[in-house]
Amino acid sequence: MISTRIFLACVLLASCFPRGLAHGQVADDAGVRQRWSEQAYGMSLAPPPGSTQVQQTADGALVKFLTQDPATISVYIRRSRSDLNLAGVKDKALREFGFRYPSAVTLAQDSEPVTVADRQGLGLYLLVPDEKNGDWVFGQVYALIDPTTLAIFQLDCNAGDFDPTIKTVLATIQSVSLADPAELDRIRTQRIEAGRAWLESIKTEQVKSALVPEQWLRITAGGKDVGYMRIRHHDEADHVPPGTGVAIQSHLIEGDQTYDTEGKFFEADDRTVEFWTVTTTLRIPQSGPRNPDAPPQPEIQNWRQTGLRDGNALEVSQETPTSIKQLPWKIPPFPYLSQVNQYVLPALLPRDEPTELTFYGFHQNARKLSLRTYRIEPLPGGAYRVYERPAPDRAERIATFSPTGRLIERRMPDGRVYLATTPQELKRIWGAM
Repeated sequence: MISTRIFLACVLLASCFPRGLAHGQVADDAGVRQRWSEQAYGMSLAPPPGSTQVQQTADGALVKFLTQDPATISVYIRRSRSDLNLAGVKDKALREFGFRYPSAVTLAQDSEPVTVADRQGLGLYLLVPDEKNGDWVFGQVYALIDPTTLAIFQLDCNAGDFDPTIKTVLATIQSVSLADPAELDRIRTQRIEAGRAWLESIKTEQVKSALVPEQWLRITAGGKDVGYMRIRHHDEADHVPPGTGVAIQSHLIEGDQTYDTEGKFFEADDRTVEFWTVTTTLRIPQSGPRNPDAPPQPEIQNWRQTGLRDGNALEVSQETPTSIKQLPWKIPPFPYLSQVNQYVLPALLPRDEPTELTFYGFHQNARKLSLRTYRIEPLPGGAYRVYERPAPDRAERIATFSPTGRLIERRMPDGRVYLATTPQELKRIWGAM
């Protein structure tokens, strides 16, 4: 019931702003006390003690904290095309919430002053009577990051848990810090220049030496096998122009739905041309009446993304079951990682000392160009760990590589884990593949 209430409440506020943030998945990091942070605006905060983190959820939250109170605290950043006014934001949210829940009443905490990272904030706290499921409380605290960017800290809890929850919420908000924009820009520029220097040092021969003819990965979630992936690298020396190819196939089960994805990527050796195609097929069990004498046929939906880059001009076509969109981009004068590079070059990342490198690259899921950051951490024995953030507003993926650059494990923000394996082990788990 709580998740439904959160979704409805977020829909109200989201209607005020263009949805610039891509949806993500769920990550479970119970008990983590390191500060949570995002790179787009340099926001960080201390998670509530003993909370479980849920990163980049389907309603657009950057993170949710499931607390011990119990309650849910969510963090959003919303951008507007025009300057924002906190009082206006609150009034609109209150009107729309009141339209959906006319019995909602304002709590006393609504009028109390609040400060977020030394900035004036504004709170909204509403009690919603609910005879069927029990009374519950919805709250939001607003603060401006800049004139057109709004930070939202949202709480959702049962009415009986509100007293301890409000203390947890306020403690979390008091821990928020925002990086100085000039300092944030300086650090980002430093990482970009480090990325440029490293990328320019990588020669074609090094790329070819890092190619892996075939690698298989188990996909697990919650300790259970939910799929597998096959990755193949190719030296396309006979291609015109000559280049490097990557082919990926994956099979993933989520509940009663099955996703099969096939991706093919190519980049010329001179890095001036690339193209790719990614096709995903979703199979959903048939619902409703059907012929009992006929075998069940799943409903099938397809997504297809194709990209073509010539020089600094990139054209991406995104086909969904209901639409086709053409996405033209101009590659800025920054270090750029092609799709092939994103799969091949992590094997060549420097790992003698901790390093951070930033590049531009096309983010397949978000369907946009974004800054991609790699944070490399050397491990004992020559292995290394890579914290990859595919966009400033996305959670990190954590990959471990052997001393030779072979992928051992990758942990995703959605809780899935990709583990290096063999065809024999996969056949034992899945049978014929």
